[in-house]
This record gives sequence, C-alpha cells and structure tokens, in this order.
Amino acid sequence: MLLKKGKKLLKVLIATLAAVIVTLLVVSFNGMCRHDTIDLVIRLSDGWSVSFSDVHLPAIDRISEFRVPSNVQPGDTIIYERNMKDAESIPLPTTLRFHAYHVAVAVYVDSICYYRYGFGRFKEGKLVGSGIHLVNMPEQLNNHTIRVVTVVTEKAAAKSLTSIELLRSSSMTDYYANNSASITIGIFLMFFGMIAFITGCCAVGFDRAYYRLSLIGLFATLMGLWTINYAKGIQIFSINYALDTTLEYISLYLAAIPFGLLIVNMRSGKIATWKMNVLKGLVAFGALFFVVTTILHVTDVAHYPTFLLTYHCYIFVSFVFMVVFRVLYDRGAGLQEKILASGTVVFVLFAIADLFRYNIQNIFGLDKPFMESTCLPVGTLLFILLLMVGYLVYMYEELMDKTEKEVLRQIAFRDALTGIYNRAKCEHIFEVLDRDDSDYAIVSIDVNGLKMVNDHFGHTMGDKLLCTFADVFKTAFNGIGTTIRMGGDEFVAIVRAEHLSDLSTALKTMVLLEKEVKLPMTLNVAYGYSVRRRGDAVTAMDVYRMADANMYAMKLASKQQKPA
Repeated sequence: MLLKKGKKLLKVLIATLAAVIVTLLVVSFNGMCRHDTIDLVIRLSDGWSVSFSDVHLPAIDRISEFRVPSNVQPGDTIIYERNMKDAESIPLPTTLRFHAYHVAVAVYVDSICYYRYGFGRFKEGKLVGSGIHLVNMPEQLNNHTIRVVTVVTEKAAAKSLTSIELLRSSSMTDYYANNSASITIGIFLMFFGMIAFITGCCAVGFDRAYYRLSLIGLFATLMGLWTINYAKGIQIFSINYALDTTLEYISLYLAAIPFGLLIVNMRSGKIATWKMNVLKGLVAFGALFFVVTTILHVTDVAHYPTFLLTYHCYIFVSFVFMVVFRVLYDRGAGLQEKILASGTVVFVLFAIADLFRYNIQNIFGLDKPFMESTCLPVGTLLFILLLMVGYLVYMYEELMDKTEKEVLRQIAFRDALTGIYNRAKCEHIFEVLDRDDSDYAIVSIDVNGLKMVNDHFGHTMGDKLLCTFADVFKTAFNGIGTTIRMGGDEFVAIVRAEHLSDLSTALKTMVLLEKEVKLPMTLNVAYGYSVRRRGDAVTAMDVYRMADANMYAMKLASKQQKPA
C-alpha cells in the first residue's frame, strides 16, 4: 500500500515539475523578448473613417468600434482612412503594422501605393490567409493620408482591422513579448508531442499500451502547432500567410481525431455499447469532415475558414454528448478515468472562455490587449499534463497487472517444494517441442529409496531428500537443460540441440555431486535418457516414455547387482 501511494505521489511530482519547467520557460522567454522591447509603439486607434462598398459610414471615435457586417461577401471592399495631421511627434523611420484576417490588402499614402498583398491569389480563387502585415512608410507622414484598402476573400471569415500601429522599425519584439506565453506553450507542446508520438509509434509494436502515448503525442503536436500559428509566432520563421493559415486550420481540424481516438481507447469496454458506437461515429465524422474540407480547400471550391462554424458546432455537440451521457466518467471509474474527466473539464472551460473572449471582442469591439490573447493554450497545456499523469497511471496499472500475471504464471509453473519447474511446465515445453522439428534429449530420473526414507525418518526428511537432490540436479544441468519435478520422486531434464554434447558431462556431474551430499541416508538416483533427431516421427511424450523405460532398466540393473 505504501509503495502504491509512493508511486502515485511520484507521478504528481513529475507533473508538477513539468508545469514548473514550462512556467520557467515562459518567464525566461518573456524576459528575453522584453529586453529590447520597443517603447515607441504608437497605436493609431482614433481618427479613422471607414467606407464599405463605396458607402462612407458615420465617423467613429475608435477603429475598434467598426465591425465587419455579417452579410459581407467575397469581393466586398472596406477602406480605412486617416489623416496624419498629428504626425510631427512620430519618430522616423516608421513601419505600419496591422493584423488582417482573410482580406487582400493595399496600403496607400495619399495616392501612392506602398504595399499590396493577396489580390493575385484572390483573383485565382486561392486562399489569401491572415497574418500581421508590416509596411514601410515614407519619411514624412505629417498632413498626409494613410488609406488601407481591404478586399474580403472568404465568406463569414473576414474581421475588421482592430489594431493599427506605427513602429520605429519593422521589429516584432514587442508583439512576441506580449504573446510569449502562448508561443512558448505552443513550442513546448510541439516538441513534447513529437517526442511522445515518435516514442509511442516506435514502441507500439512491442506493447500496445504505447498506442495511447502516440495519440497523446499527436494531439499535443497538433495543438502546439495551432497555438503557434494562432499567436502568429510562426511569423518568426515564415511570412507565407496562406501557408501559415492553412497549417493553423489543418492542425485545428485534425486535433479532434486523436482526441476522439484517445477517448475511445481509454473507455473501451467501460461504457455501454451504444455510447461507444456514437463515440466512434463522432470520431468518424471528424475524420470525414477533415477529408471533405481538405478536398474542397485544395481544389479551391471552398477554403478551410468557411467551415469554422461547422467545426465549432461539431466540437460543441461532441462535448455535450460526452458530458450528458457520462462517457468520460462514472462512479466506478478508475484513477486514470477521473484524471481524464478532470483534464477534459479544464480544457472545455478554457475553450468556452476563449470562445466567449473571441465573440465579445468581435461583437463589442473591445480594444484591450488581454482580449487579443487566447487562453486556450494554457488550457491545452494543463490538459496535456493531466493526460500524461493519467497515462503514467495507466502504464503503472498495466505494469502491475502484467507483473501479477507473470508472477502467477511462474507460480503455476513452479514446484512448491523444490522451486524448480513442475509437470505443467513440462507439458508446455512438450507442446513447443512438438511444433518444432529439432534435436533434443529427455532425461528421466527417479530418486531411489524415497518410500523407505518416509517410512523410517518421516516425510520431513523425505522432503529434505527431494530438495537436496533438486539442488544437485539444478547445479549439474545449469546452462545445459531445463530441470523439472514431475511429482513424487520423478524428475525430468530437457536438453536442447545446442547442448546435447554436454549431456554426458551433466550426468557425470550429477552423480559426483550426489556422493558429496551429507544426509543420514544415501542419496542415489536412477536415470535414463532418449535422444530425438530431426526427422524422427515421434512426439516429445514418446521420447519421454523411452527415457523412462531406460531409467527403469537402470533401476532394475542396480537392484540385480546388489548382493542377496
């Protein structure tokens, strides 16, 4: 009991240590990012006028107050304009930075175009993507007009430009510092997930328990990739907006599949059949959803962002089903199921909070830094850590179960008195020998005088005689053959082909060791053996009977040699 509690405590400590390491990584990364953070980041939140499809909208105090109309269609144009009459205080040179969602973008200063992106891809019907755009501005902005022209490229996916800023240079240090927690968690999840996935895939051939580790690793990798893309940390390495956005949606849509398979694996045989069938149906739908959306995306019929609402509904329905019908947890659930249920609740709560944040920001246009950062990576990290703790519990239980079965198997194959193998083991070996056409020998041995010892000295001394011979037997055949007690005073040795040449040596050693034994009576045995050669049409039992006959022949000859 103490050992079991100690093991559980160790697992909790491992999970806590992992959380501490991640926290330290986040703090360290945040500190490095903030070391040279730009102080002069000018947020151009006010003074903008917006026109939608050539219709000038009423003046707005802050750009975040403008929401893209719900009836927006691909090809609709939204133009943001601002006169830079207060630009005298802006240091030179400057870079315009803004986050654009699924729109083609052109940036003008007065009538001169300084930046264009996405118009060619939109004309070809390809995904334009979303990301943070950096536009080098002219040296003088005072009394000039900045005009940002955006063309909607995806239905129900475009968002307004909630944050337009001027920077001293094209550095993104301040952005990465503000989003360091999400980026660090994403990187951790990716690397941890890849290690777990590769380890699980390599080891699953030896033990199916590692299949669960590979699913945890795949889910962590996909969520890590999604986190890095969502936080735009991917732009450290790539500014291919279309590719980055594609990876973001692929990782998001795919993540439901290993998560569902993980639930199926963990709850298999523990819930009603109809619940399991529904669960498998949900996983199959997730896989079908990904395949269909991928085909539509690749053929440019419809792109991934178009199906985001459908995906959210699918995830919501799946979670409702698992909660309402208690798929994840029941009163008789084990520790790993309780951990899984706790992790899922944590993950769902963070997901709901993030959806709430996302929709509040879009509906009410709250231009606050904390409203721009997703909390889902934290929930994902906690979920993965709880999954790993649950997996450790699962592996511990599997190991204990296998150990218990192995111990029971060894007990079933061991003679209780002498500790060597018993008749059950002998019969098992005979079955193996009959399936393989190879050379081997069987030695049949009988301890002489056991009945006389039991009658004159008692059964305790008879048991000691048998144990003493078993020790001699094991020593003589050590590394040469398998030693077995068939029952009573009968013993058997099985010698495989590679040790047949050592058989006579083992028998001679056995006879010599018998003479060295110090007991109130003489230890003496009769033995006989029979060799089976490849191609012989005999079974192991036939060979044993021949060896037994040879043993009785030796016993008879020994009796005849004794003086009358």
